[in-house]
Order: sequence, then C-alpha cells, then structure tokens
Amino acid sequence: MTAELSIPVIWVENGGPPVAGRLDVRADGLHLDGGSRAARATCDVAFADIVSAHIGRADGERINGRPAVVIDLMAGGSISLVGFDRPGVLAELLGQLQRGAGIPESG
Repeated sequence: MTAELSIPVIWVENGGPPVAGRLDVRADGLHLDGGSRAARATCDVAFADIVSAHIGRADGERINGRPAVVIDLMAGGSISLVGFDRPGVLAELLGQLQRGAGIPESG
C-alpha cells in the first residue's frame, strides 16, 4: 500500500494553463484540487491509468522554469506538476507514483 502524501503543487493538464492547488496521493491514485473560487479545478488519476512518470527537465516539460514530475496517462495526454513545500518532494512523489502504478523506478 502506498503511503499517503499531501503537498501544495502547481499542475498542468495536457499543456493547459498552470493551476495552483493541492495534490493528495491516496492508496489508489492521485487527487488534485485547486484553482480559484471562480474557476475551481479538480483531477483524479487512478494508478492503473498511469503509463509512466519521470522528472522532466527539458524546457517543454518544466513548469515556471522548474523541473516537473511528468505523468503520462494510458488514455493519452499527461499531467505535469511541481511541488513547493520542501526539498526532495519531487523524488519522493515520483517514487510513490512509480510504485503505486507498478512501473519501473527511474529518475
């Protein structure tokens, strides 16, 4: 069972606009919640729907110039996110995603 993790993040779905909010890693997947009162955004991703995850350092993978965790989805598309509450959180998150989705661990 994957340990739960809850962190503030900025995420981007399929190259769309960045959304500030919170990521909760649950036993069965991810829950993202954020945006503004006028434009609330949520996203749920089951571990079973994740094809791969890696830390994106290339220009097109970064969010606001920062390396991001890039999650590729089985149905196509991707979700990228950066956490900003403590050092090392991207590596911790990447490991949990890879273990939860049953994909090989890599940096």
